[in-house]
Amino acid sequence: MNVLANSLSGELNAYDRAPEGTRWPALLTHVSKRRQKRYHENLMLDVTHFRSLADISILAQDIARVIAKAGLPNNGRILLSQRIFQTGYVYLDEELSVEAEVGPDGDGPLGRYMTCYVGFRRANRAVALRMVTRFLLPFAKAPNLPQSAATHPNPAQGMEVVGHLQLTPKKVADFSQETGNLIHSDPTFARSRGFQAPIAQGWMQLTAMHSSVVKNGMPWEMDLQAQFVRPVLWDSKLTIYANPARRLYRCVDEDGQLTAEAALNHLTIVDMEP
Repeated sequence: MNVLANSLSGELNAYDRAPEGTRWPALLTHVSKRRQKRYHENLMLDVTHFRSLADISILAQDIARVIAKAGLPNNGRILLSQRIFQTGYVYLDEELSVEAEVGPDGDGPLGRYMTCYVGFRRANRAVALRMVTRFLLPFAKAPNLPQSAATHPNPAQGMEVVGHLQLTPKKVADFSQETGNLIHSDPTFARSRGFQAPIAQGWMQLTAMHSSVVKNGMPWEMDLQAQFVRPVLWDSKLTIYANPARRLYRCVDEDGQLTAEAALNHLTIVDMEP
């Protein structure tokens, strides 16, 4: 691992002992009806279309749980991107083994990037899901960066409204309770990391956008790639948009700024099991 000119923020320096190739202890998980209901209620989602199936976006939360089980901190870490490859339905209460490995890292202007490759195996060892997650581990002291004067196109142009997401401090804190990252629930901690208030998990927007995908057909096989481009404060109001082909989804805040985007690279809604 490269020697950093800047140390990481707070306890995040513990990640120095998890270089590329590190494999973390496996974790058994499942999505119960109760667990799924809690996540969906915090997003005010219509979830009748899931029925006996698990919302696979919830399983992204287990990436943070695997990291915590390995003795590494979640506090202060920021989600940058999430990619999900799905093969087959995952059912409520179906037990999966979460197996994770650290991918390549590198330094950016605000901190170190860390990639995680994660597989979710069924009892028969078949892989139901693969995920690639990229985090930012912020530097203790962020450099002064020049402000960009570039203008950005309207993220809603050519898109259609498919949902709304009204955040509240309680919903944001409740949604993130499994990960234990204080940046989502503690105002003092959030301010110490440069935010005026706690920020919502990127996975909140992922689950909201994934719910919009599901409304148009339950994925049996899927490749969904999400980018989280701007922090969302815990009292923000977001509008969810989709393009007419329902292959691109965006979250836009009350100021008209793009906060997250998800591209549906592949979707099969026909059950391909023999």
